[in-house]
Amino acid sequence: MSIKKKKKAEESVEIPVTPMLDMAFQLLTFFILTYHPMPSEVQFGMHLMPAAPALKMGETAPADAVPDNSLPAMLKTLPTVLHAGEGGKLGRVTLNEVEVQGLPALKRELISIKSDPNLAFEQALIKIDGNLKYSELIQVIDVFHELKMNKISFGELTAGDEGG
Repeated sequence: MSIKKKKKAEESVEIPVTPMLDMAFQLLTFFILTYHPMPSEVQFGMHLMPAAPALKMGETAPADAVPDNSLPAMLKTLPTVLHAGEGGKLGRVTLNEVEVQGLPALKRELISIKSDPNLAFEQALIKIDGNLKYSELIQVIDVFHELKMNKISFGELTAGDEGG
């Protein structure tokens, strides 16, 4: 007689998936609802101007200027130069040939320029020192944006630039 061994029923381990999915969605919901972006991370509308002839703020357009319909007419440009200080922080700021120190002084000068009807401008050209930290540039852009000055062009500050 042969003895037959009964095979033990293989036990299968079942992992409950539903509670794990519930927890995953609860965590996702928690992080979405509690996320608050930093002020420099918010989006802002900015109209980058195409390359076009630019005039200093006090000048008038030449009479022989031929209008090009694809580009705006001669633009009066507010020149702004950002110089880096120690450690890439914002140092000296030259705004329309006037030097200011710090963001509050920059804001005051921009408000006075904006309120003067003789100094009307259509765009700002910001020339940036290559050593300036990106976060410092964003703070300057925030000042322009706060004052509803959204037409901005950018350039890198070179050794031959005025105020450099």
